[in-house]
Amino acid sequence: MSKEDYRDKIEEHRQSFEEEQQEQQNLSRVSRMNKNGSTNNKPKNTKRKTPLMTILLVIFILIPLTILIYLVKFYEPGKTIEEAEKDSMDAVVEIDKSGDEAKASAATDSNDKDAKANEEAKEQAKKDAEKLAEKQKAAEEAKKAEAKKAEEAKLAQQQAEAARKAEEAKKAEQARKAEEAKQAAAKASTHTVKENENLYRIALNHYGNGSEATLAKIRAANGMTSNTVMVGQVIKLP
Repeated sequence: MSKEDYRDKIEEHRQSFEEEQQEQQNLSRVSRMNKNGSTNNKPKNTKRKTPLMTILLVIFILIPLTILIYLVKFYEPGKTIEEAEKDSMDAVVEIDKSGDEAKASAATDSNDKDAKANEEAKEQAKKDAEKLAEKQKAAEEAKKAEAKKAEEAKLAQQQAEAARKAEEAKKAEQARKAEEAKQAAAKASTHTVKENENLYRIALNHYGNGSEATLAKIRAANGMTSNTVMVGQVIKLP
């Protein structure tokens, strides 16, 4: 703060004191006039106050007090007033800078916290999306597995049905062949001797073979002791 600033402040205080004194005087004059019952009658024995006391108060009290405060707060031995004022301004600037740095640091911390919170929110959202995707994938895989099991069960049922039908067809074919063989066997189990037939010819027609072993088998089945047969005789053909 320069000398001109101190001078301006002192002048402002002086003017304010003068205005206040003038207002008090006007109020006192009006009140006295009202008390006497006439505005034209001037009060007796009034003392006019001057701003001299105020000026003296400012000069002898406020100015030394201001200088003392300045010396205590800002003045250092070996420095001129201009240097002290410059140092004080630098100190104020440093204080302002430190305040700005603190605000900037607080703003940076706040921004860092917000960025960190946003990053954590993004990370959490990403994890939630991954979990949801995994659940959907697991559900789709389970659905595919169930469809595959149903398809396999259907195919196995079809194969079992085909195997059953094939087995039934096979059994039916076997039964048919057995029945045919039975019928053929029943049909060929006996023979009625016709004219001009003998045992050798009968064995040759039925077995395709007229060997002694075949003839012996026929004789044994019929209890015959020779190869002689008679027309109309029924013989068994084993």
